[in-house]
Amino acid sequence: MALIEIDHVSKTYKSRNGGVLANDDVTLHIDEGKVFGLFGHNGAGKTTIVNQLLGLLQPDSGSIVVAGEDIVRHRERGRYLCSVQPQGSVPLGELTPRAVTRIMAKLRGASDEEVARKTDELFERLDIAEWADQPGNKLSGGILRLTGFCMAAIRPGRAVVLDEPTNDVDPVRRRLLWGAIRDLTRDGTSVLLVTHSISEAEGAVDEMAILDEGRVLVQGNAAKIKAETVGDRMKLEAITTAPRSVFGDPVWADQLEILEGQLMVSFPSNRAADALGWVSQLQEANVMGDYSLREMSLEDTYIQLVGSKKNFEKEEEATHAN
Repeated sequence: MALIEIDHVSKTYKSRNGGVLANDDVTLHIDEGKVFGLFGHNGAGKTTIVNQLLGLLQPDSGSIVVAGEDIVRHRERGRYLCSVQPQGSVPLGELTPRAVTRIMAKLRGASDEEVARKTDELFERLDIAEWADQPGNKLSGGILRLTGFCMAAIRPGRAVVLDEPTNDVDPVRRRLLWGAIRDLTRDGTSVLLVTHSISEAEGAVDEMAILDEGRVLVQGNAAKIKAETVGDRMKLEAITTAPRSVFGDPVWADQLEILEGQLMVSFPSNRAADALGWVSQLQEANVMGDYSLREMSLEDTYIQLVGSKKNFEKEEEATHAN
C-alpha cells in the first residue's frame, strides 16, 4: 500500500528569463515499510520534491498525498506526517545531542519513559553515547549529522525523509547508520532517502527512482532495475599511468576506459578468470598495481542509465541536424 503518492507534480521557479522547470510531471509512489531511494544529479529536482512533500513549497500542478491526507491543500500536514533530516547539519549551539533529541521526541508526543529509552537506544545503536552530553558547538560534523538523524528517528512520523544522511560520517558509523535506517521500516514507517552515496545505500534501498532534469527517468524495485540494466556483470578498477593503447581491447571485456588515471573494465561474470589472468600479465609488466574486482553496483546502474539517456539525446540531435 502506498503511503506517499506524488502524482503528476510540476514546479517552475520564476526568473527573469522565464523560469526554471524543477519538476516536470513527476509521479512517485512510496509504499509502507519501504526504503525508497531518490537519486539524481545536482539540480535534478530532488530537493524540490522533498520541499513540496513537506509543504514548504506549493506545486504548480499535481497532487501529493501522505497517509491519505492532501498535502497540497493542507501544507502544514506534510511537516506533521513526515519527520526530516535536512541536508545541512543543525547548529546546536550550547545544546547537547541528548537534549535536542529529547526535545524533538517530546514535541512529537512521546512519553518521558519512551524519550529516555529510545534516546539511549539510538545513541548506543550509532555508537555516539560518549558525545551525548557535550555541547553541540564542540562536536564534529559527523556527530552533528548523526544527531540530526536521531532527531528525525526518535519518534518518526508516518514517513522519514533523510537528505544525505551520511555526509561527514566516518566509515564505521556509516555502516551502523545504514542499519538504523533499515530498522525504521519495521513498524511500517516509510523512508525517503535522498543521497549521492548510491553504492553505500544499495543494501538499504527497496525501491528507487532516478530524477534527471526534473523528470523521472526510471523507478521501481531497485534489485530488478539493477538486474535489467547491468545484468550479471563485474567491474575491474585500478590506478594506472599507462596510456590507453597499452591495454588493447580484450575480447572478454565489453567496455574498457581510462578516466583521470583510473582504469575501469566491465565484463560478464563468467569471464572473471580471463580478467584475472589479464591483470596478472599487466602486473608482471609493471603496468598495473593494486586493483579491485567487484560485481556491478547500483551506482554503476545509475551511471549507465543517465549516460545512456545523454548518449541517446546526442544521437537524436545528430539525426535532426542531418
